[in-house]
Amino acid sequence: MSTGAPHEQAGIDELRWWDLDEVADHDAAIFGPTAWTLTYYWAVKAQAGTAMFAARTPTSALAGWIVMSAAGGEADVMTIATTEVGRGQGIARELLRAGIDWALSRGAEVVHLEVDEHNEPALGLYRSFGFSEWGARPDYYPGADAILMRFHP
Repeated sequence: MSTGAPHEQAGIDELRWWDLDEVADHDAAIFGPTAWTLTYYWAVKAQAGTAMFAARTPTSALAGWIVMSAAGGEADVMTIATTEVGRGQGIARELLRAGIDWALSRGAEVVHLEVDEHNEPALGLYRSFGFSEWGARPDYYPGADAILMRFHP
């Protein structure tokens, strides 16, 4: 594992349309039956009020991505994931920061997300970032509830 800071390990930039195939393939491998399809990524990318960011290693390997939406004073982390090469490197934290910064620039006063109740690494990240739990959606994921969280920057 590298000892450099996350920004030295991966660059975060806008996710380009030509990256959507690769992202959808990784999404399927990571999320299985709840993964977004390529068609869905295209539809979301075309929507006003959304932003997609990708993290790549210095060798251009996809390390992770985040998709955000914002309208009025609210924003949503629609999806966030790290690939195998991006895990344990602080990439998810950097992606979350980039997404929240984007949302703040659009006037967001609160950021929402939902997470599988069994995804302890993600829950730990969100809690350490300042997100708080405020509810649940029963059986939202296969065999799991969704924990609803929000962050007031």
